[in-house]
Amino acid sequence: MKKSIFVIFISIIFSGCLAFQVNNVSMWNKNLKLTNNNATATYHPCTTFSYYIKDNNIKYGKLFIEYVDLDSNCMWNGFPRSFFEDLFKQTQRIQNMKVVEQYDYDNFEFTTYLINNESYINLIYNFTTSTSTFILDYSGKLSNEYIKSYNKNYISKYMNKKRYSKDYEKSLVTMANFYSYFSRDSDSYVGD
Repeated sequence: MKKSIFVIFISIIFSGCLAFQVNNVSMWNKNLKLTNNNATATYHPCTTFSYYIKDNNIKYGKLFIEYVDLDSNCMWNGFPRSFFEDLFKQTQRIQNMKVVEQYDYDNFEFTTYLINNESYINLIYNFTTSTSTFILDYSGKLSNEYIKSYNKNYISKYMNKKRYSKDYEKSLVTMANFYSYFSRDSDSYVGD
């Protein structure tokens, strides 16, 4: 009996793989239409609805999107974007990841990284009180379009340079079971 419960528990933690469809990702007044609408659900006791998508978008190229919706009784145990950067760097075995460009507008952070001194990748981070959306923008096209919606004179210095291409599909939510990225807020927890 204990073995069966253990197997079920481990299956839930590692799979978290309930597939469903998401046709677009809305971030404030911006709406990203997806080419691949197959999302993989991720689970943690502190999340209410979270998923990731690997999209080879017709307009923007390869994107990795992770959406994290924290329960109102939970909080991040640090800075979400830093957690995402660290997990990306660690799991991709990146030796050197340098910020070469960063813009902050409203609830968006747009960052361009130089990876191992040879290729570039963009990260779009959108946040609200309880949600975080991370988009790895391999081509830089989506970042370029979003930044231009805030600054019409923006010209990317890095979009036409060699781009990082190694696939990524690790989830902060799934890995939070091991790294404690978020936890219950003890002040709002009502115990026995």
